[in-house]
Amino acid sequence: MNNVKKQFTPLLLTLMFFTSCNGQSTYNINDKKSFTTEHPKTLKLQAKNKMATIGFGMQDKSGNIWFASNGDGLYLFNGKTFTNFREEDGLDNNIVYSILEDNKGNIWVGTKTGLNRYNPNKDSKNKKIFTPIPIQLTNSNLLFPTTLSSVNPPRENGVWCMMQDKDGTIWMGTDYGVYCYSGMYFTRFLDNREVINNDSLQLKSIFSILQDTKGNIWFAACVYEGISRFDGKNISNIIPHKNIRRTDRIIEDQKGILWLAAVFNGVCRYEGITFTNNVFGEEKDKGPNNIVQDNDGNLWFGTEKGLGFYNGKTFRVLTEQDGLPIKTLSPVLKDKLGNLWFRGANMRLYYYDGKSFLNYSE
Repeated sequence: MNNVKKQFTPLLLTLMFFTSCNGQSTYNINDKKSFTTEHPKTLKLQAKNKMATIGFGMQDKSGNIWFASNGDGLYLFNGKTFTNFREEDGLDNNIVYSILEDNKGNIWVGTKTGLNRYNPNKDSKNKKIFTPIPIQLTNSNLLFPTTLSSVNPPRENGVWCMMQDKDGTIWMGTDYGVYCYSGMYFTRFLDNREVINNDSLQLKSIFSILQDTKGNIWFAACVYEGISRFDGKNISNIIPHKNIRRTDRIIEDQKGILWLAAVFNGVCRYEGITFTNNVFGEEKDKGPNNIVQDNDGNLWFGTEKGLGFYNGKTFRVLTEQDGLPIKTLSPVLKDKLGNLWFRGANMRLYYYDGKSFLNYSE
């Protein structure tokens, strides 16, 4: 707790909220012309739908940071300005759930109704920056030996999360199951006859997919199936839904421990054999929907009373008295320089470099 106190108490005197973006960025970013041509840019995030909220974030190989929103499309921050992409730019929906950059540099966007990909070859004939990509299965392009029951998912199929594994396969958690993309074609994961599924899992509405350091792939479900693990051969239910309920995020810490953001059961922990529910004793049904670990191994997550901070020994709730710009902050991502990004209500966005907060909201 003393370390936390030292880190935050000086903020009471030194933080400069709502300062200008000029001179604040330390990113080394190559602007992508295709993102700036004939498209408005703003120094701060200016939401069209002010009732929307920032969701999760992703930083690409060029240093650009992408922010998903629940109702206001997608935002790109190039280190200096924000650019907003919406349905008029090719997205199939302004409610964005997930963002992924694959190992070839393709940007994938999952929305409430489907999958989209950034179009790097935008020209005068095709002015759409994003292109909807249907998840389609055909007999001629199946990756795995499959059952004869393989069918295409409905045209409107929410893509809640995406993860690219160590072999380059992209995994997608959707309303209608988990799908894999090889770089050439799509398959439904559970149609693979080589996967042993003794628990008869359906893997529908998977909100988070993680490959741990041992190569296991973990699935966090919104409803019905809790936490499941694929060890390369068996897919097994590890934590039943009744013990954890809806889980929005799985992360692995520096010690190999899994931390789970359970919306109705607080922050949970799994240590290989031992499962601990609501580790920090949060109020019933008031858990976070995201957890971020910083470069020092500290965990950050939102709570009803303030920003949760855990340094591996001590848990503390941080508020405005500790130097936060607002009480209700929730982490969005850690960028490649180790800086943290947080969201507040109504499209508020904040940046924290370990010393002070910067408001990037309108």
